[in-house]
Amino acid sequence: MKKPTHSSPGFETNASVRLGTDKAPAQISVQSEARKEELIAIFADHGWASKIEVNPDQEENIRDLEILQERENAGQAQTTKEAGRNDPCPCGSGKKYKKCCGRVE
Repeated sequence: MKKPTHSSPGFETNASVRLGTDKAPAQISVQSEARKEELIAIFADHGWASKIEVNPDQEENIRDLEILQERENAGQAQTTKEAGRNDPCPCGSGKKYKKCCGRVE
């Protein structure tokens, strides 16, 4: 069996693209220029890339903005379980818990 080359279509090294970047800007549709300016300010404050179209005949579509705001507000998951003796230390030192913060002196 022949190995795939890095340029073959089945070999994607950078398959995931984050929403709000230059490669995948948020697609927004609004009904007025005033609303467009308001959203441009929001995207600039957060450093997100966007493509905003003004179309008074269509319904407003800001789903991509909502997704970006939910992702920002989600934060990190908090666990209540304490680390076991042989688990990596939660302080991020890379040592085992028993050799770092769990040491009995």
